Amino acid sequence: MGQSEWDAVANEAARTVPGRENGGNCDIKNLSRGCAIYFPVFVPGANLSMGDMHFSQGDGEVSFCGAIEMSGFLEMRCTVIKGGMKMLPVVGPSPLCVNPIFEIGPLEPRYSEYLVFEGISVDEQGRQHFLDATLAYKRAVLNCIKYLAKFGYTEEQVYLLLSCCPCEGRISGIVDVPNAVATLAVPLAIFDRDVRPKAGEVLQALANGIKVKAIGRDVSHESKPAEAPVPHDPRLAGASIE
Repeated sequence: MGQSEWDAVANEAARTVPGRENGGNCDIKNLSRGCAIYFPVFVPGANLSMGDMHFSQGDGEVSFCGAIEMSGFLEMRCTVIKGGMKMLPVVGPSPLCVNPIFEIGPLEPRYSEYLVFEGISVDEQGRQHFLDATLAYKRAVLNCIKYLAKFGYTEEQVYLLLSCCPCEGRISGIVDVPNAVATLAVPLAIFDRDVRPKAGEVLQALANGIKVKAIGRDVSHESKPAEAPVPHDPRLAGASIE
């Protein structure tokens, strides 16, 4: 390919980061072994490819690339349903405004006890955003991060944990105006200590003014973390990074 062809691809090709009408980068943790997926087919002779497998992932993969990535292979059985596009609901101005449907497979993480964090569509400055479900989920995640940091984890550790552990994200309220409500359920079995709110050494440490009690971790040798590196990305040239 010459430079002009590369430029055309860069300007016109669909990016592979987001989920799309034809599937795209779904990153749905329930798309796992034994599931069935019904993809729309938009062009004759369409191809099918799969990739970006995860060993474990939380709902939302909130740190973007925080799931436990893995290598592997996929064994699939494919069937073309003639005229099947008519079964997919069209929501939009074009008959191509459809999305995949899938059935959850029989194998998925199952836990019986969760600690659930709620978030509403009010930002960190106290401003209310009308039924903003994205902000509500962000607040649920932040509430979880701040809470678990009281048990000796760094906030960065919790952030990555929520990307790779099988936590359950939900839009729990979307009609009770003006606040959207989202919840994040974290399985208790993934911890080696009881992280539920209760009296004990963690609460005592907080009462004594200690923000983070590093239980079971020697922090005497830990130095102050270095400043975060500035990413090398030509798209950021001249931009102010704060």
